[in-house]
Amino acid sequence: MPTVSNVSSFRKMTPGILASQRLAMSNDIPDIGKSEVAIALKRAAQPLGLTSTAYHVLDILLGLSKPDDWKGAGRPIVAISNEKLASYVGRSERTVIRAIRQLVEAQVLAYRDSSTGRRWVHRNNGGEITYAYGLDFTPARVRYREIKRIADEWQAELNARREARRTVTRVSRAIVDIVEATMDVDLSDFRDQMNAILEDGSEVQEKSVALQDLYDLLVEALTEARIADEKQSGNKGMTGEHDTNVTPLSNTNSPDSCSYKRTSANANEINFPSDAAYSGEIAPEREQAERSRVKTTAAPARKRSGMADFTGSAALDAVSISLLESACTTVQSDFGLSLKSWPELLSAAGVMRIGIGLSEAAFADACARLGRQAASAILAVVAEKALRDPEKISSPGGYFRACCDRAVEGKLALARSLFGLAAG
Repeated sequence: MPTVSNVSSFRKMTPGILASQRLAMSNDIPDIGKSEVAIALKRAAQPLGLTSTAYHVLDILLGLSKPDDWKGAGRPIVAISNEKLASYVGRSERTVIRAIRQLVEAQVLAYRDSSTGRRWVHRNNGGEITYAYGLDFTPARVRYREIKRIADEWQAELNARREARRTVTRVSRAIVDIVEATMDVDLSDFRDQMNAILEDGSEVQEKSVALQDLYDLLVEALTEARIADEKQSGNKGMTGEHDTNVTPLSNTNSPDSCSYKRTSANANEINFPSDAAYSGEIAPEREQAERSRVKTTAAPARKRSGMADFTGSAALDAVSISLLESACTTVQSDFGLSLKSWPELLSAAGVMRIGIGLSEAAFADACARLGRQAASAILAVVAEKALRDPEKISSPGGYFRACCDRAVEGKLALARSLFGLAAG
């Protein structure tokens, strides 16, 4: 078939049409099949600037072309009148003509016009094209690698925008949770900065980077405030080290050895441990006798013991139930739990304990040392981390006990772990 690409005199020439004609006359045609070119063209339709009508026309023309014409150095040409094409598309002939022109200027098609303007294809006995006049797909074959690169870059940009939108949503929610959960430090300025970033007219990728930087600054400021508060609390501690004329008093007995011994003849001054330890260490006969003797004192003692489950410890600094709920999403979805309130967290502790394989004795020991509220919060964090990355935490039970030991020593940054889980 001749390599000449003719354009009728009635067409107004443009740089795009001339570029398509040069591509159609090229002898360096890659051996790319119809399916590969069709996929690349449809993926690159939007970055090439094709309208919906042009895309519809392209789809019909691809369907009418024969796969054998795309083999080797073949030049796929489709011969169909504008009238019939308009009936297929459901648009006017004028609209179809503009759509074809757009495809030609996008260097996807090339005009191969006859002297009369009619389109037709002549084939030999083997089915090969000998003479043809119509719409030539040779430019698309020649530009296949370029079109595929354009489609890949466009898809990568779409994925980046989608991920940036997710980052904006996730980080902004984390910032709001931190600001609302922190009562002892004024973090309202961070919320104002977040709103300013969200209302800015910049691209979503720029917003995601700015919000991530703001989140890092927020966590850093919160950590510094906590460290400063711990130092200030430590400086206020009362010791007799530098005092004069003061005789220091020290208790040489362990706390357990005198936890419930009588200190005076008054029965109201008897000190009792928590209900769990008391019921497990005192004989039933003595328990009944002591209960009858200290009836007025036992009730306040139990009240204080029960309140210990809900009083804050150092491990629960800057920790709120809303922060726990937003951070431990995997635990709630996988175990079918709800962590919208502290009572729900305490009731869910049994399910989480069994889920990570923690013994009942180990959890009871943690409750005795830290209180049920702090122990349940630590349990939720350990379970969340174990579910998200099982390979990283091979022994959740041992990890839980280590966290409790650090909490007793005042070295557990539970709030920071929750902030990281909420942002991740």
